[in-house]
Amino acid sequence: MRIALALALALVLVAAVPAAAARRPSPRAQSQAVAAELARDQLVSCGGSHGNAVALTFDDGPSPYSAAIVRTLRRFHARATFFLVGNRLQYWPKAARLDASVGAIGNHTWSHPDLRRLPTWLVWLEVVQTQAAIEEDTGVTPVLFRVPYALHTLRTDETVRNLGLLEVFWDVDSQDDLPEARVSDVVRNVERGLRPGAIVIMHDLHPWTVAALPQILAAIHKRHLRAVTVPELLAEDPPAANQRCPYSPVAGD
Repeated sequence: MRIALALALALVLVAAVPAAAARRPSPRAQSQAVAAELARDQLVSCGGSHGNAVALTFDDGPSPYSAAIVRTLRRFHARATFFLVGNRLQYWPKAARLDASVGAIGNHTWSHPDLRRLPTWLVWLEVVQTQAAIEEDTGVTPVLFRVPYALHTLRTDETVRNLGLLEVFWDVDSQDDLPEARVSDVVRNVERGLRPGAIVIMHDLHPWTVAALPQILAAIHKRHLRAVTVPELLAEDPPAANQRCPYSPVAGD
């Protein structure tokens, strides 16, 4: 009887493991997918449209809200990508490791400047200094980069690419960075764009983003989609050659 009960319990526990975790691409597959996009020499704004994965991304962390975001992601068995600002790591020294426990870590520069206004050597320093700080905090070297304010040029793109980083944008804007944004608006903005292959931008440092996240994750589940990291999305469902995303960033001069 005890053996039968133990077997039944084991089956229940196995069934409770999220399907997303079972299907997660291997680290090698993810690295190869990122390398393939780098080789294409294109900016990434979305994945393909043949799977059921979406990538939630959070900019501007860490912040006082980082731990709450991680807790919510864990509760929904969801994963995400965090683009961290280097000079903020010292204020929340445990946040980067928490973020890494539920997803991927990306580079969002050291001080969040307008890179277009900086000489090339300072652009390089903004990125390299952040790489070192994240690696020291987490033991992980980022392979993803997001430019502050989406302001970039061919020159800044080349600097980032020469450092071996894939530049990631988005095609669904939550608009949670608007002053005093409302939770309902943030949820609605994301829901409108939810589809296979979407990359969603949110921000780590707003209380309304924390409040909106459970509803966003519930909407993802209701549509039979899965919240994954950017490398996982690229490994599962990469964008097609010359695929146009709803948001297609264009570099300046």
